[in-house]
Amino acid sequence: MARDTSALAHGRQPAPPGGAPCWQHKCAAYSLAAMRVRILAIGSACFALLLVSSPANAQALLGLLLGEKLATPTFNMGFEIGVNFSNLEGLDPADRMNRGVFGLFGDWRFSENFHLTGAILPFAGRGAEGLAPIPTGDPGIDGQVAGGSMARSLNYLEIPVLMKWAPAREEGFRIGAGPSFGVLTGANDRYESVTPAGTQYVLERDIGGELPGFDFGFSVDVEWRFQLLSIAARYTHGLTDMRQEGSPDAVHTRVLTGTGRIYLGKKPS
Repeated sequence: MARDTSALAHGRQPAPPGGAPCWQHKCAAYSLAAMRVRILAIGSACFALLLVSSPANAQALLGLLLGEKLATPTFNMGFEIGVNFSNLEGLDPADRMNRGVFGLFGDWRFSENFHLTGAILPFAGRGAEGLAPIPTGDPGIDGQVAGGSMARSLNYLEIPVLMKWAPAREEGFRIGAGPSFGVLTGANDRYESVTPAGTQYVLERDIGGELPGFDFGFSVDVEWRFQLLSIAARYTHGLTDMRQEGSPDAVHTRVLTGTGRIYLGKKPS
């Protein structure tokens, strides 16, 4: 059988028996893989848009696909989306900072009127604005920002665990309380100042390594559940001293969270 010796001589693979060169087969495989990635990305984007624009339709879709895994007669899970209205007690003066909250929650009913609710919220910011600039230790920088203001942003992975009492079995009013575990994933101070020439500028300083990495608190949660979703307000009283290294005053987080909770899957009756 004849072989493509010219291709071997130049270090290339010979053409397969069908006559199409190997690189065409490789390109076809790469194109198929890229197409699958694009289809997955488009599908994910479409579902996210459906979830935001029509929670009922999104829940119905997930109920058809994964209903038995996402919901049982005693268990539900879903998305929690909201806003943290936070402040830092101990840094005066201080104004409220508003930060987004997003993650997953699960609700387990273990008796007629009592539920255990937990959440994993990887996006749960805290902080405060309008602070007096805290010295950095650099005379040049401290001299520039002395007359300005500062905002401190704290990024958290937040895990509240709440025991709830519900007078009605499926819908209506619920109230609960329990511990909140906050893992600090990042922190920065943002200084706003003006040069002698009148030019405004912003200086950001990473302080994540100068603060405690864990913030323990206590939460109280009030919720009203509807058939497909619920709205809730949760107050978290931070108990861990979150002061910066070298600071003379104790600092504690104070957070009021307003959220909407979208239940996924169809809950069996």
